[in-house]
Amino acid sequence: MPGLLSFHAHPDDESITMGGTLAELADRGVPITVVTATRGEAGEIHNRPDAEKVRHRLGEIREAEERAALAVLGIEDLRYLGYHDSGMMGTAQNDHGASFWNADLMEAAGRLVRIIREVRPEVVTAYDPFGGYGHPDHIQVHRVGTAAFFGAADTGRFPRAAFGDPWLVGSLLWATWSRERATGVRRAMRGEAAAEIEDEAPTGFPSVFLSVRRDVVAYLGRKRRALLCHDTQFAAESWIRALPDDQIVDFLGHEVFIRVWGDLAVADPLGAL
Repeated sequence: MPGLLSFHAHPDDESITMGGTLAELADRGVPITVVTATRGEAGEIHNRPDAEKVRHRLGEIREAEERAALAVLGIEDLRYLGYHDSGMMGTAQNDHGASFWNADLMEAAGRLVRIIREVRPEVVTAYDPFGGYGHPDHIQVHRVGTAAFFGAADTGRFPRAAFGDPWLVGSLLWATWSRERATGVRRAMRGEAAAEIEDEAPTGFPSVFLSVRRDVVAYLGRKRRALLCHDTQFAAESWIRALPDDQIVDFLGHEVFIRVWGDLAVADPLGAL
C-alpha cells in the first residue's frame, strides 16, 4: 500500500504542522513513517519545577513525548536522524559540533535516503525554504528533505551497496503555514501590541503559493491532544493552551502544503494515499 514519509525537525513539529493529516491517514491504514532530525535538546523546558536538573536528559524526555503524541495520532514508526538540536538562529547551539544546522548536506541526506529506500513511500513531506519561521533546523529539514527526495532515486550519488535499492518517490510536498492565518493568530495573541508584528520575520507562505489545502477539523481533537503530549514544550500561557476554540479551529484545523513534485492531475497527493 502506498505510504507517507513525513520529515520534521524536532518533537512536536509533526503534530503542529500536520497532526490532523497524520491522524486521518493512520485511520485509513496508510503506512506512515515519521522521521525527526533531532530530539529537541536545546529547547526551553516548561511545566517542570526541576527544569535545570533534567536539562541533560531533555532529548530523552522529548522523545517520550513524541512517541506519546504519535500514539494519539495512531502512528508507531518513528525514526531519528541522530543530530543535535541547533537552537534558535544566532545562538551558541548553532555551533554545536553535532548540530543539524552544521551537518554536511549530503551526509545528512544520505541518512534520510536510507530510510526512504527502506520504507519506499509514495509521498514525502519536508518544509518550505524558510522552514516556516526561520529556525535553523527547519531550514535544514527543507534542504535535507528535498535533497533526499531526489537522492533516493540517484544511485550515482547514493550507491545501492551503501544506501539500498533506489526508489522513485511519487510526490514531494513542503509543509508550511498560511501566512495570512499565522499573522491573524499572532495579532489575536498580541492584542494592543499587534503593530509589533510588522517588524517581525513572517511565518509561512502567502496563500497564493499553497497548492494543497487540507481541512482537518474533524481530527482537531486528536491533533490538539497530541500537541499537549509535548508538555515540556508549551507553557501555561502558550498559544496552544491560550487561544480561544474558534481561533484554534481556524488555525490548526487547516493544514497546507506547497506541491514541489508529482502528478498535477492528483489534486491532493495525501488524500489519494
